[in-house]
Amino acid sequence: MTTSPPLLLLLLFLSLLDHHAWAEEQDSTLQLVQMLYRHGDRSPITLYPTDPHGNVSAVWPMGLGQLTKKGKAMHYELGHWLRGRYNTLVGTEWVPEELVVRSSDTDRTLMSAACNLAAFYFPKHEEERFEKHLPWMPTPIHTVPANLDKLILIDSSCPRAKVEEKNLDDLPEVRKILDENQDLFKFLSEKTGETVDNITAVSYLFDTLQIEAAYNLTLPSWTKDIWERMERLHFLSFKLMAYTPELKSLRGGPLIKEFGDNMKKKVAGNSSSSSTSNTKIYMYSAHDATLAILTEALGVYNGLPPPYATVFLLELHKVDDQHFVKMYYHNDTAMKEPPYPLVLPGCSERCPLDNWLSLTAKVVLDDWDKECHSGYPFGLSLNTFAGSHCGGVLQQSIGQ
Repeated sequence: MTTSPPLLLLLLFLSLLDHHAWAEEQDSTLQLVQMLYRHGDRSPITLYPTDPHGNVSAVWPMGLGQLTKKGKAMHYELGHWLRGRYNTLVGTEWVPEELVVRSSDTDRTLMSAACNLAAFYFPKHEEERFEKHLPWMPTPIHTVPANLDKLILIDSSCPRAKVEEKNLDDLPEVRKILDENQDLFKFLSEKTGETVDNITAVSYLFDTLQIEAAYNLTLPSWTKDIWERMERLHFLSFKLMAYTPELKSLRGGPLIKEFGDNMKKKVAGNSSSSSTSNTKIYMYSAHDATLAILTEALGVYNGLPPPYATVFLLELHKVDDQHFVKMYYHNDTAMKEPPYPLVLPGCSERCPLDNWLSLTAKVVLDDWDKECHSGYPFGLSLNTFAGSHCGGVLQQSIGQ
C-alpha cells in the first residue's frame, strides 16, 4: 500500500513534534553528563618479526600506537556530535567549573581529547577568538602518570588485578579454550616469528592485522584460513578483562565509584549552592579496554570490542525533585545513528539515582588501594605478573 503525500507530511510533523518534546525534556531535566570515549583511529601498537610491512617509518610515519589523520577527524566529528546533543547544557566558551577533562597519559588519548574539544568549543565568530584567523579555543586536559592512574590505566597501580587475571587460567571454561587452541598458538608462533601462546597475544596480533587490512596493506596468505579463529579469541580477550567479580571490582570499580561520587556531589551542590553544582560535564579520554571493562562491570557489555571514538554517556536528570540516571552507548563512527540506551540490570532505562547507586555498590570496593596492594609492596611493577596464559589482558589491550 502506498502512503499518500498528506499522510507522509503528517507523520513527519508528528515525528518532529516528538523530537522537539524529547529535546525540551532533555534540556529541562538534564543536570550532569559523564562521558567516557575511546581514542580515534591509530597505527598498530606493535608489529611482528615477519611482518611484511615492518618498515615503520615508511608505512606509519607518525610512529606506532599513534593517532592517525583519520583518528583526529573521528574525534573532531564526535566533538561536533556531542556539542549538538549537549548544546544547551554548557556554553560555547569553556568555563573552568562547567567542564572537566581527564585523559590517560598516552599521546593518542590526549590528542583525541584535544581534537574533540576543538569541535566542542569551536569559536564561530572572530570576536570569540584570541587570534581572529584561528578558529580554535584552548581547553585544559588533565592527566596523571600511568603508575598513578586509578581510573583509566588501572593495572599500572593495581598489582592484584594481574594476579586475578592469571587465575583465569584455572577456570574450566578458560582452560578448555586454551587447550583447544594450542594448534593455533603453535601455527601463529611459527608464522610470525614470535611467541604467541595465549589469548591476549592472539588479540594483539589480530589487532595489528586488522589495522593493516583497513589500510589496504596486503596480508600474508596464511592469515586467511585462521582469521575467524583469531577474531573469536580477540573478542573473548575483552570479555576476560572483567570476567570475575574480583576483576569487575578491581578494574571497573574505581570509575563506577567516580561516576557515583560525581552525581552525589552534583545533587548535594544543587541543594547547598556549593561550587560543585557548576560542573556539568566530566569527559574521560580512554581506551577500548576501559569501555569494555566499564560496561562489563555494569552488566551492559555487548560482547564486541568498542570501535574507535565509541562513547559511553551517563546522564543525571532531575524531575519533580527526583533524580534519575540514563545511560547510553554510541559506537557509530559515522555519527549518523542515535546512541543506544543501556539498562542497568535490576533497574529501568530511567533509573532512580538511589537505585543506581545501590545496584552498582556491589562492584565498588571500600578500600580499593588496600585490596589492590594486599600482599604486594606498593608500586610493584606491572611486569611482575605479565607472564600468564591469558597474558596481561589489560596491559596490552588497554593500549588499543
